[in-house]
Amino acid sequence: MKSALTRALTVFVTAAAVTLAGVGVATAGGPGGSGSSSTTSAAAEVQGLRDQLASRADKGDVPGTQATLARLDPLLSDLAQGKRYTIQAAAKDSAATAQKDNAEARKGVDELAAKLAERQALPPVSALLNALLQRVLISLSALVNDLLGGLPVPVG
Repeated sequence: MKSALTRALTVFVTAAAVTLAGVGVATAGGPGGSGSSSTTSAAAEVQGLRDQLASRADKGDVPGTQATLARLDPLLSDLAQGKRYTIQAAAKDSAATAQKDNAEARKGVDELAAKLAERQALPPVSALLNALLQRVLISLSALVNDLLGGLPVPVG
């Protein structure tokens, strides 16, 4: 009787584990990657770098801004080309737009960095950085929104 009870309990636990694993896979694997852990981690990484970029620009931190833009480049490339992440077409398009905006911003920030010593009559560095980065920040926000499937994006 004891072994029959043990076998029944083992079968029940195994069935429950298989059922729960199936539900987890079905939830995580949504259409086109939306809602998957990979997509959610990509959205979190993009959001973190976006927030870091905005913070560094507000402080006028040109070298930090350059470093963050450089860290964004391979991530945006992976997202746009679908290399590391399985994402929807709209998110790939948003990533491609953000990648283009990032490249333009990098060029502008690099030029600003080269001219820092001679910039006597220019506006504060933070104002120049914010002007250069507005399109990138908007593109990154749109990308996070696409990756999360329209869920509200926390700001700041």
